[in-house]
This record gives sequence, C-alpha cells and structure tokens, in this order.
Amino acid sequence: MRIPPQPPRGPTPPRGPTPPKAGPPPRPVAKPAPSRPRPSRKLPAWLERARRLILQPTQEWAAIAGEFAKPAAIYRGFLLPVAAIAPLAETLGTIVFGVRRTIAGPLTVTVVDGVAYGILTYALSFAGVYALAGLIDALAPTFGGQRNRVQALKVAAYAATPYWVFGVCAIIPPLTLVGRVLALYSVYLLWRGLAVVMRSPKGKVAAYTLVIAMAGVIITLFVRAIPYIFI
Repeated sequence: MRIPPQPPRGPTPPRGPTPPKAGPPPRPVAKPAPSRPRPSRKLPAWLERARRLILQPTQEWAAIAGEFAKPAAIYRGFLLPVAAIAPLAETLGTIVFGVRRTIAGPLTVTVVDGVAYGILTYALSFAGVYALAGLIDALAPTFGGQRNRVQALKVAAYAATPYWVFGVCAIIPPLTLVGRVLALYSVYLLWRGLAVVMRSPKGKVAAYTLVIAMAGVIITLFVRAIPYIFI
C-alpha cells in the first residue's frame, strides 16, 4: 500500500527564554547599625565647677555646702588651675603689647618684669585666699553664722571665681576694665555663699557680705601691689 506524501513542515517557532536554574536563596541584606552619638566631652572638674558657679550659683552653693572637702583638695583641685587664668592672661597681654593696665593707667613693662609680676601675683593669690578665709571664719558668729574653717575656705575660694575667670580679658590690655566690671559678680557669689555655706541669716548676711567684700578688695590691692617691691 502506498503512503501519500506528507506536506512540508513550516519553520520551527522560536523558543522562549530559558527559565533560570533554581539556585540558593538570596542572602538578606544586613541593615547598617545605627550610628551611636558621640559622648560629649566633659570639662575638667575645676572648670565645670566654675561654669556652674557662674551660671547656676544657687544649686552649686547648695552642693558645695554639703561636700566633705579638705583644704589641700580645694587648693590643688580648684585654686591651682583657676587662679592661674588672670595672671597668665595678663602676662601674655604684657608680652604681646608691652603694656599693662593699672589703676593709675597704662604702664609700660618689659617681658622679664611682666613674667615675674605674673608669677608673684599667682603665688600671692593663695595667701590672699587663706587670709580672707580666716576673716570669714572669725566673723561668722558676729553675723549669726557658724564657724568652720573649711567652709570659710570654700566661700573664699569659690566666690572669687568670676574675678579669676573674667581676668582672661587682660590678654588684650584695653579689655582689662571689662574684666574688672564682670568680676563684680563675685560679690553676688559671696552673698550666696555666706548665706548657704556659713549659714548667716537673711537679716545679717548683707552686712556680712559688705564687710568681707571690702576686706577682699583690700587684700586684692595688696596682692597686686606687693610684686612691685621686687621688680
């Protein structure tokens, strides 16, 4: 039996894209770890105390009153660095400009005399604080306060903070007067310290402040005048 011829086949249709071979599942993308904020740099303890005394005197005096402290710690931990600000600034201003501002007016000073004056003033500042602390302690009963030599040293040292800190203005001699005006804030700190630390009552603390402030001015004048005997 004869098989009839088959009709010719048409073109083979193109195949679609080959499906990709199954592989391992994609790895999950790791999320970046949240960046931690950098811890703020802490100020040195003495500078932080000075900052709080100027900006938050009420809270800081309350903290100071309850602190147990030894005189050596107050001198070493606070007075040594903070009392250096004003003499150092004044010495640098004298070296750069050759002039120092005094009560009598501008005074031309050599570099050697300027450095010697700064060192002597810095050293005498500690004696001045010691003398003022003794007076604060001795007069405490007169103004209704409680005698305590360490507490008196706290008041003498910490109340003078604006005087030393704002003494930085002396690095530019014409601004020395600005620093002196800002240093008057020490009187307010003294008033707060005598009330809180020495426990002087409200009715007597103003007179107590006036007497100690006047004594502080006299001691400061001596501290600044004595170096001229040696230079």
